[in-house]
Amino acid sequence: MARHGEKEDAVYEAVFRLMARGEQMHTVTVQQIAREAGIGKGTVYEYFTSREEILIKAFLRRAEQELQILAVRVEQAQSFDGKLESVLDTAQEMMRAQSSCIKLLLTNAQLAGTMKKLCGSLRESGVQAAKQLCALASKMLADGVREGALPAPPGEAYGLMTLMGGVFGYVNTCRLLPEQSEEALRTDAKRMIYRALGKEPGPTRV
Repeated sequence: MARHGEKEDAVYEAVFRLMARGEQMHTVTVQQIAREAGIGKGTVYEYFTSREEILIKAFLRRAEQELQILAVRVEQAQSFDGKLESVLDTAQEMMRAQSSCIKLLLTNAQLAGTMKKLCGSLRESGVQAAKQLCALASKMLADGVREGALPAPPGEAYGLMTLMGGVFGYVNTCRLLPEQSEEALRTDAKRMIYRALGKEPGPTRV
């Protein structure tokens, strides 16, 4: 017999598969999710109270997985420029994946409303993911300062806004302007990030 966690995992994976096939978070039904997971609709409600809870918990699970992937890639890069390239690579890769958090955030207008319905009960998980992202960005910036690639940023919030603004601006502009060269847009994104942090762009891809 499957353990409680295994049934939940099956539901989450079903959500991811449905999203990968183009289903929208604001229209997918519990019946669709249950069928994809290979379990009964009634069984789903033994573990979740609503469709919104399923979607938000699945979203947070995927966010945690993507954050782990990003952290490993950033840690493996040998320079700040390499770390920045890793972040941009990962963001673009996830943007192309239909079930990625980045893709869902940027392309599902109804997601904000769905998230709001469960923000109270899932606040702790969301805050934890945000803290991990902030910690990763802060370490990346600190490493850049130590190696001399960056001057000390004015503050944690400024550094985080600069990185996130540049990364999300890059992937969103690639989507909005598909006729533009991704390499040229990436160069512009890096130039913007470096200059906002007080430094001219560093070396090319590392």
